[in-house]
Amino acid sequence: MITSELRQLVTAASDHAQRGNDGGDHTVAAALLTKSGRTVLGLNAFHFLGGPCGEISARANHAAECADDPVVAVAAVYGPTGQVISPCGKCRQVLFDRNPAIQCVVRGSNGFEAVSVAELLPYAYDWRAMERPQKLYMWEGYERAIREGTKRQTIRVDDPFCPGPAQLVFEKDSGEVMTIDATVTSVTPTRRRNLTEEHARRDGFASLTELHEALETHYPGLVMDDSVDVVTFELT
Repeated sequence: MITSELRQLVTAASDHAQRGNDGGDHTVAAALLTKSGRTVLGLNAFHFLGGPCGEISARANHAAECADDPVVAVAAVYGPTGQVISPCGKCRQVLFDRNPAIQCVVRGSNGFEAVSVAELLPYAYDWRAMERPQKLYMWEGYERAIREGTKRQTIRVDDPFCPGPAQLVFEKDSGEVMTIDATVTSVTPTRRRNLTEEHARRDGFASLTELHEALETHYPGLVMDDSVDVVTFELT
């Protein structure tokens, strides 16, 4: 079920699709909803070299008409059938680049739903992430040792990092997500078999045996000749 505002947005897109549909070059209409409640329309323009989709045309109209009024939702309709359709992959990325929280009206198993662009495009390329601290996800059981300073290292497999600003992220069983600001100070590649008692101590373990037991818990199937990264960090 969607809100009354989004129902009106679907109606606006549907009406525009019916008016503009010619069965050929113009078959998809899109309607954008802005933060102030304004509706901006767009129509696709097919071309064999690739023409703009309805959502892209609506974005262009938005830029020309009310660029300072942020887009909060979008709905697209296929003119020949009147069906609400999901944004294509290109449009999802364009909308994601504008704001990952933009809501898209899609047809789910129980009717219309509103989902964010981020939900429609998992693992999207996010240029913003290049400017944010890298995230080291940690098991919540390590939080105390990290805060007390007895754990200043983590062993990672297929999870590359580089020296620089970071956030330690704890996704707890309770649902709470907690972060600690940190700095990655070094990343040293090695083999699991080359880990030492000193590595175990810096990782907060009493022995190398305990470190290996933890690795087997976190990385089932990891063998002694596999490559690992020794990542050291400091809290900031």
